[in-house]
Amino acid sequence: MVPSKRFQPVKRVAESRESDAARELGHSQKRMRDQEAKLEDLKRYHQEYLERFETTARQGMSASQMQEYRVFLEKLDTAIREQEKVVLASKSECVTRKEQWQQKRVRTQALGKVMDRFKSAELKVQEKREQDEADERSQRGPRKS
Repeated sequence: MVPSKRFQPVKRVAESRESDAARELGHSQKRMRDQEAKLEDLKRYHQEYLERFETTARQGMSASQMQEYRVFLEKLDTAIREQEKVVLASKSECVTRKEQWQQKRVRTQALGKVMDRFKSAELKVQEKREQDEADERSQRGPRKS
């Protein structure tokens, strides 16, 4: 069996692993976008609630209402800080997944180049064999029928 044929399963495995890594990277990027969207929602809600608090405060409110607003705003601040940590973790996961995919891609490309070299060498051998056969036939002369 020629080297390029023996090497084909290795290349297919590398391509499969690269494809899996690319899929995982895509999932990771989607999770990161989802987490970033949640963070933006929390920040927007915090801003809206703060504006509502300020509007209500200008119109006058009781001390207990003011305390309720403050407590809720503090809870939102805590939720925002926690979500920022989740976003950072998701970004870190994306970086890791991207590095893994790039490593697998480099390996697949390297295997592709090796396969190309094998095929090129095999083609040269085949062409030389065909040329040698043609030379041998031409040296024998024409056949008599």
